[in-house]
Order: sequence, then C-alpha cells, then structure tokens
Amino acid sequence: MSDQSTEQITCRIVSKPALSYMEARLPLDLISHVNAYIDEIRERAEDYAGELVGQIKQNPSSAQLKLNLVDQTPMTLAQVITQVGKQYVESLSISAEVIPNDMWTIHSYAGDYNPIHDHGANTFVGLSSIIYLKVPETISRKESVDSGRTPDLMNSSGACDGFTQFVWGTHGVTDLSLLRPPTQQFIKPEVGKLMVFPNWLLHSVQPFFGEGERRTLSCNMDIIVAAPEI
Repeated sequence: MSDQSTEQITCRIVSKPALSYMEARLPLDLISHVNAYIDEIRERAEDYAGELVGQIKQNPSSAQLKLNLVDQTPMTLAQVITQVGKQYVESLSISAEVIPNDMWTIHSYAGDYNPIHDHGANTFVGLSSIIYLKVPETISRKESVDSGRTPDLMNSSGACDGFTQFVWGTHGVTDLSLLRPPTQQFIKPEVGKLMVFPNWLLHSVQPFFGEGERRTLSCNMDIIVAAPEI
C-alpha cells in the first residue's frame, strides 16, 4: 500500500466523557467571613461525626461540625454554592432546581483522613461540594497534579498527602500502556477553591503530616428536575 492511499483516509478521535465536575474560585473576603463565623460558633456547633465517615480524631481540635442553614452566613454561602451547582446542571443541558439540604465543616489535623465514600440526597439525583477554607503549609507547598496523572509516590514522596482523591472507575499502574482513560483525579486543596460534583462520585482525603489545620466545608444539594414541556 502506498503512502498516497493512507493519506486519503479520514480519521477523528471520538471521546466519551465519564465524568464532569465544576471548579470555582470564591472571593477571599468571603472565605475570611466564613472562617470568622465558624471560629465564633465552633464551641457550640453540633457534632456531626455520627453522620459522617471521616476518621477525624487525631487532635483535640479535630472535629466534624454541622452548620445551621437558617443562620445568615451558612444561608448566604449556600446560595453561592447552589448558584454554581445550577450552572453545573445547566452545562449538562438539564433544567432543574438546586436546593441545599445540609452543610458541615471538617477540621483535620495531622493523621486525620476520610476513607472513600459518596454522598446521599433527598432526591433521586443530587450534588455535593467541597470548599477549602484553610490549608496547612505542608499541603500548600506541594505541587498540583495534572488531570489524569497519578502523583509520583515513589520513595515515600508524600506527593498527595492531604489531597482529595476523586475515583469514578477502576484504575491501575498499567492504564496508560493499555490506552485506558484516567478514572481518578487528585485535587490539591487551595484556599477559596470550590468543587461541585455529582453525589455518586466516590472521593476520599489522604492524611497529611505537619502543623496546622486543614479546614473544609461541604454542602449537599438536592436536584428537582423540571417536568418536560408537553
């Protein structure tokens, strides 16, 4: 077969996405306001550990706390999160109402971690979210991980200590050589970063080691899909 005959073949790559999530950056003044509110109510907030799988217990200050959505600061923040959630749903060509149903904070210290899990909802489909409110220097100085690339963990590098891991399929070290698309992603915590994703998405948080508090806020959202027009 000549080279000329191969030039006549038309080719195109067809990609079928298995997952989409939304990332946003919240203003740092909003993050400061939320942190100040949490610091103020921290001692009287309801312990939410009984409803969560997080192994958050290594420090006297380790905590998982429920936030009251009728309070002004959580209510305002929920409005921001649900607006981003609605943009996410609309990006999938779905018309729906997005409603927050619960909100909590996680205060992690060295050795704390969150095993792999997903979230529930009051509706058939739902959204979850994570906001990074405080990030210790031992995490913030690490390099970000490019989408689809597993961090280099050789020689006990600790490259993903304190990172959030998303998992949406089986994966292994031979994925690249077998031409498999990536089915996991490590997210580096950065103050003000908001992640919105479908509540079925499995995720975990790796433990970190060093000084400081890793503080996150999560909000679950119900999705009420609009009835189709007749």
